[in-house]
Amino acid sequence: MKIDESGAHVAAELAVLGSRLARIAQRFAKTREASLGLTQPEYRTLRALRRRGPRRMKDLANWQLLSSQTMSQTVDRLVVAGLATRTEDPVDRRHLLIEATSEGLGNLAAYEAAFVEYLEGALDELDASNLADIAEALVRLNAAISAKREAGYFGSRPRAVHA
Repeated sequence: MKIDESGAHVAAELAVLGSRLARIAQRFAKTREASLGLTQPEYRTLRALRRRGPRRMKDLANWQLLSSQTMSQTVDRLVVAGLATRTEDPVDRRHLLIEATSEGLGNLAAYEAAFVEYLEGALDELDASNLADIAEALVRLNAAISAKREAGYFGSRPRAVHA
Protein backbone atom coordinates (compact mmCIF):
# COMPACT_ATOMS: atom_id res chain seq x y z
CA MET A 1 0.00 0.00 0.00
CA LYS A 2 1.36 3.39 -0.99
CA ILE A 3 1.24 5.98 1.77
CA ASP A 4 0.14 9.49 0.82
CA GLU A 5 2.76 11.80 2.38
CA SER A 6 0.87 15.05 1.84
CA GLY A 7 0.34 17.33 4.79
CA ALA A 8 -3.43 17.01 4.47
CA HIS A 9 -3.31 13.21 4.67
CA VAL A 10 -0.96 13.28 7.65
CA ALA A 11 -3.14 15.87 9.40
CA ALA A 12 -6.24 13.74 8.79
CA GLU A 13 -4.53 10.65 10.22
CA LEU A 14 -3.38 12.68 13.23
CA ALA A 15 -6.94 13.91 13.81
CA VAL A 16 -8.23 10.34 13.89
CA LEU A 17 -5.34 9.14 16.05
CA GLY A 18 -5.65 12.09 18.43
CA SER A 19 -9.35 11.41 18.96
CA ARG A 20 -8.68 7.70 19.46
CA LEU A 21 -5.86 8.36 21.95
CA ALA A 22 -8.04 10.83 23.87
CA ARG A 23 -10.72 8.14 24.30
CA ILE A 24 -8.08 5.58 25.33
CA ALA A 25 -6.67 8.06 27.87
CA GLN A 26 -10.15 8.74 29.28
CA ARG A 27 -10.89 5.03 29.66
CA PHE A 28 -7.49 4.47 31.27
CA ALA A 29 -8.09 7.33 33.72
CA LYS A 30 -11.56 6.08 34.65
CA THR A 31 -10.44 2.50 35.25
CA ARG A 32 -7.19 3.37 37.07
CA GLU A 33 -8.23 6.49 38.98
CA ALA A 34 -8.44 4.76 42.37
CA SER A 35 -5.22 2.76 42.03
CA LEU A 36 -3.16 5.66 40.64
CA GLY A 37 -4.61 8.33 42.92
CA LEU A 38 -5.22 10.91 40.16
CA THR A 39 -8.21 11.90 38.09
CA GLN A 40 -7.56 12.97 34.52
CA PRO A 41 -7.98 16.70 35.33
CA GLU A 42 -5.56 16.30 38.26
CA TYR A 43 -3.08 14.52 35.98
CA ARG A 44 -3.32 17.29 33.37
CA THR A 45 -2.93 19.96 36.04
CA LEU A 46 0.20 18.35 37.48
CA ARG A 47 1.61 17.96 33.96
CA ALA A 48 1.07 21.66 33.30
CA LEU A 49 2.72 22.58 36.59
CA ARG A 50 5.71 20.32 35.90
CA ARG A 51 6.13 21.70 32.39
CA ARG A 52 5.56 25.39 33.10
CA GLY A 53 6.22 25.78 36.81
CA PRO A 54 3.97 27.58 39.29
CA ARG A 55 0.84 29.06 37.70
CA ARG A 56 -2.16 31.10 38.60
CA MET A 57 -5.44 29.22 38.76
CA LYS A 58 -6.86 31.23 35.85
CA ASP A 59 -3.94 30.22 33.62
CA LEU A 60 -4.38 26.56 34.51
CA ALA A 61 -8.11 26.75 33.77
CA ASN A 62 -7.52 28.47 30.42
CA TRP A 63 -4.85 25.97 29.40
CA GLN A 64 -7.17 23.03 30.10
CA LEU A 65 -10.33 24.75 28.82
CA LEU A 66 -11.99 24.27 32.21
CA SER A 67 -14.23 26.61 34.15
CA SER A 68 -12.72 28.45 37.10
CA GLN A 69 -14.97 26.43 39.41
CA THR A 70 -13.84 23.08 38.01
CA MET A 71 -10.19 24.15 38.15
CA SER A 72 -10.64 25.34 41.73
CA GLN A 73 -12.13 21.98 42.73
CA THR A 74 -9.29 20.14 41.00
CA VAL A 75 -6.65 22.24 42.75
CA ASP A 76 -8.46 21.86 46.08
CA ARG A 77 -8.22 18.06 45.74
CA LEU A 78 -4.52 18.27 44.83
CA VAL A 79 -3.76 20.54 47.79
CA VAL A 80 -5.71 18.40 50.28
CA ALA A 81 -3.86 15.30 49.01
CA GLY A 82 -0.49 17.07 49.40
CA LEU A 83 0.17 16.95 45.64
CA ALA A 84 0.19 20.74 45.14
CA THR A 85 0.49 23.93 47.17
CA ARG A 86 -0.95 27.42 46.95
CA THR A 87 1.40 30.32 47.63
CA GLU A 88 1.10 34.07 47.31
CA ASP A 89 2.17 35.46 43.94
CA PRO A 90 5.26 37.58 44.70
CA VAL A 91 4.37 39.99 41.89
CA ASP A 92 0.71 40.47 42.78
CA ARG A 93 -0.37 39.43 46.26
CA ARG A 94 -4.02 39.40 45.18
CA HIS A 95 -3.30 36.14 43.33
CA LEU A 96 -2.15 32.71 44.37
CA LEU A 97 0.29 30.48 42.54
CA ILE A 98 -0.29 26.75 42.33
CA GLU A 99 2.81 24.56 42.44
CA ALA A 100 3.25 20.78 42.31
CA THR A 101 4.88 19.19 45.34
CA SER A 102 7.53 16.48 45.08
CA GLU A 103 4.82 13.97 46.05
CA GLY A 104 2.61 15.33 43.26
CA LEU A 105 5.44 14.97 40.76
CA GLY A 106 6.02 11.42 41.99
CA ASN A 107 2.35 10.55 41.48
CA LEU A 108 2.51 12.13 38.04
CA ALA A 109 5.54 10.00 37.11
CA ALA A 110 3.79 6.85 38.34
CA TYR A 111 0.64 7.72 36.36
CA GLU A 112 2.66 8.33 33.19
CA ALA A 113 4.65 5.11 33.61
CA ALA A 114 1.43 3.10 34.04
CA PHE A 115 -0.10 4.75 30.95
CA VAL A 116 3.00 4.07 28.86
CA GLU A 117 2.91 0.42 29.94
CA TYR A 118 -0.79 0.31 29.06
CA LEU A 119 -0.13 1.75 25.58
CA GLU A 120 2.76 -0.63 24.90
CA GLY A 121 0.21 -3.39 24.39
CA ALA A 122 -1.06 -1.56 21.30
CA LEU A 123 2.42 -1.75 19.77
CA ASP A 124 2.97 -5.51 20.17
CA GLU A 125 2.55 -6.28 16.49
CA LEU A 126 5.12 -3.76 15.22
CA ASP A 127 8.71 -4.82 14.67
CA ALA A 128 11.72 -2.95 16.05
CA SER A 129 12.34 -1.11 12.76
CA ASN A 130 8.73 0.16 12.60
CA LEU A 131 8.87 1.23 16.23
CA ALA A 132 12.14 3.11 15.68
CA ASP A 133 10.69 4.93 12.64
CA ILE A 134 7.52 5.85 14.52
CA ALA A 135 9.49 7.02 17.58
CA GLU A 136 11.74 9.22 15.44
CA ALA A 137 8.78 10.75 13.61
CA LEU A 138 6.91 11.37 16.88
CA VAL A 139 9.91 13.16 18.42
CA ARG A 140 10.06 15.48 15.41
CA LEU A 141 6.29 15.97 15.39
CA ASN A 142 6.19 16.78 19.11
CA ALA A 143 8.98 19.33 18.66
CA ALA A 144 7.19 20.96 15.71
CA ILE A 145 3.87 21.10 17.57
CA SER A 146 5.54 22.48 20.70
CA ALA A 147 7.17 25.24 18.67
CA LYS A 148 3.84 26.12 17.04
CA ARG A 149 2.09 26.09 20.42
CA GLU A 150 4.71 28.37 21.97
CA ALA A 151 4.27 30.74 19.03
CA GLY A 152 0.53 30.88 19.76
CA TYR A 153 -0.56 28.95 16.65
CA PHE A 154 -3.14 26.89 18.58
CA GLY A 155 -4.69 29.79 20.44
CA SER A 156 -4.03 31.30 23.82
CA ARG A 157 -1.42 29.87 26.11
CA PRO A 158 -0.75 30.40 29.81
CA ARG A 159 1.10 33.58 30.65
CA ALA A 160 4.52 33.35 32.19
CA VAL A 161 4.86 33.93 35.92
CA HIS A 162 6.69 37.19 36.57
CA ALA A 163 9.86 36.78 38.58
